[in-house]
Amino acid sequence: MKKLFLLIAALMLALPLAACGSKGANGDANNKIVIWTQASADHPEGKMFADRVKTYNEKHPDGPKVEIQNITRAGAGSGYIDKLNAAITANNMPDIFTLDGPDIAAYADSGVIGELDPYLSKGFKKGFTKAIIDQGTVDGKFYGMGYSDSGVAIMYNEDMINALPNDIKASVPGPDKDWTWDDFVTLARKIDTFAKTSKDPAFKNYEIAVSTLLTDIPAGAYETGTYYFTPLLWGNGANIVDKDGVTVDGVLNSNKSVEALTKFAELFKEPALASATESEKAFYSGKTALSVSGFWYVNELTNNYPGLKFRTLRYPKMSKDFNGLYTPSGSWAFVRNGSEKDEKRIKKIVDVMEWLTNDEAAKEYYQKNGSIPTRINSIPEIKTNTNNPYHNEAWKVLKYQVENTNKARPVSPGYPYLSETFAKDVILKIAQNKTTDSATIKKYLDDAAKKIDQEFEKYRK
Repeated sequence: MKKLFLLIAALMLALPLAACGSKGANGDANNKIVIWTQASADHPEGKMFADRVKTYNEKHPDGPKVEIQNITRAGAGSGYIDKLNAAITANNMPDIFTLDGPDIAAYADSGVIGELDPYLSKGFKKGFTKAIIDQGTVDGKFYGMGYSDSGVAIMYNEDMINALPNDIKASVPGPDKDWTWDDFVTLARKIDTFAKTSKDPAFKNYEIAVSTLLTDIPAGAYETGTYYFTPLLWGNGANIVDKDGVTVDGVLNSNKSVEALTKFAELFKEPALASATESEKAFYSGKTALSVSGFWYVNELTNNYPGLKFRTLRYPKMSKDFNGLYTPSGSWAFVRNGSEKDEKRIKKIVDVMEWLTNDEAAKEYYQKNGSIPTRINSIPEIKTNTNNPYHNEAWKVLKYQVENTNKARPVSPGYPYLSETFAKDVILKIAQNKTTDSATIKKYLDDAAKKIDQEFEKYRK
């Protein structure tokens, strides 16, 4: 029970990262299976779940009726998390609910959600991508079926790049080529130098070379910074927490971490190439030439900024010789109520979860909401031959990363605090203070590691 209260307290303090989701919520437990999702009913995501549930009920008239409840997130997600916290304390959770991937470990550690392996259809789990399996696995047990994946790439403004001298343009890699963080920073520096004296109309709104979306961190969306830039550590053989999910000192502040973040800090060396206070929608409005861009940029740019010619490149490696997984991924998943003990009912609940996350569902979710498929057999559904070449190129890059380089974020029961501290006390500090020396960066990491390790004492067995 202590872990349960710790979980609720931690989530109340970390709403920007909290995700959402016993028996009392189900009404007649034998005839109904209740699902909670964080998606509003009128959002494409909410509509796709409703359609999927409707079809399930039509195809299974003799089984329990499945009902879905959309609990819209307010602001940083408080509407959903508040209702989930109340349901946890009242032992009145739904049968199935959605959680953001990094939060699965905290709920599993507290016994709020139940494992899935004993109830899955043969071979079903193997149909997920490795990153999605890793995201949903805690201490060797599978808890979360991801229904969408994500990705991050580098985008550039084609008009700005075309205005550059040929020698600079030649340093831009193709969308099917690997490149390094050093290559990325060097390109940004050359663009910035040229832009400040150029009269080309492509640069009329230019403010700074690179958009990093670090403005999300002080606004409370800490995960953006962690999600975007933990891969720099991964690609240098480092991480923000050890494999046990609770050891940070000696890992987050390792020499490899310092080396990677010192290279990240080159973006803020005067004259700065990026800013912690960049303009809103900086890349969208032609104020930056380059952008570290989440996969959601593709549909947003295509649908709402048709005049912007955006090109897409792979996320840079920290070292050209690195061959491991390093690109950021992961998203929301379905989990089950851990207080349910009836084996036959659990099997029915897991059957519904499979229906919500099988190959067909993954294809539907991509078609209706642009969600990157979590199922290996559904990845070919990604469209790369439309009449929009910018859309096609972006999805080719993202598809490559999903299939070859995507890595799940660390599995830790204290992930919300870990992510917040890394984003605020390391990533944002480097940007705000324009810190470029490794000694100061090492101090930021040491201080952050100390804070996190103290917080994580409660999770150590």
